[in-house]
Amino acid sequence: MSAQPCYLDKEDMIESLENKKVKNWTKLHQKKYRENEYLLLNEDIVKIAKEKGYLKTLIYVGEAPFEFNESYEVSAEVLNKIAKKDGLNFIGIGKRVEEKASYNDRIIILEDLSDPLNIGRIMESAYLFGFDTVLLSNNAADIYHPKCIEASKGAIYCLNIVRKDLSVEIPKLKDLGFRVYATGLRDNTLSLTDVKPHDKMAVILGNEGSGVKEETFDISDDIIKIDMHNIDSLNVAMAGAIIMYEFSNI
Repeated sequence: MSAQPCYLDKEDMIESLENKKVKNWTKLHQKKYRENEYLLLNEDIVKIAKEKGYLKTLIYVGEAPFEFNESYEVSAEVLNKIAKKDGLNFIGIGKRVEEKASYNDRIIILEDLSDPLNIGRIMESAYLFGFDTVLLSNNAADIYHPKCIEASKGAIYCLNIVRKDLSVEIPKLKDLGFRVYATGLRDNTLSLTDVKPHDKMAVILGNEGSGVKEETFDISDDIIKIDMHNIDSLNVAMAGAIIMYEFSNI
């Protein structure tokens, strides 16, 4: 006979703001506490995390939205404290996503992006346009920041997300047959529309302020740009979406 899930009884509802679990969950707003778990502050993403096997803990007010083994009923005041915002009926604690050792044929590389919101938006675009892997530099922002999780709209659970030393990983990608494109403006920059089809393609997006590093340009195969009118720069997430869309069609 299989063991039955253990749920907290009604009388065990957590109401104290000083409860140890409440304090530990609230600490997850700080990056240094997010080594193995993180907050899910969007109800739709909590459901996606459950579906994909990445939900660790369900925390809810009133009636649970679904059955889950590790569930805690809390007061509205406690939920608001943990989430640091009002109006939610439930939140979750997520598990770290698993890295895959191998790559498919489309990779987006994020070098030192500092805004987790941009990373989340790029994840969503990667999922929409068939880029299966998001490769982050070691200095890129935390993907488990609540802004990144929410902006990804659940795509974080559908992608292979890897964090590596790009100076080591990019040459490896080239050895695997990837054509590596860095984005930027140089004398030898190609227009995006002039890029020829290639079976394996990887695109590098640089930091929001400083762009792609010189040493990264040096180990890339080509430098590409988006042709624009009236302005000479785009938000990195928007640029990434345009490039991934274009490359999804070649």
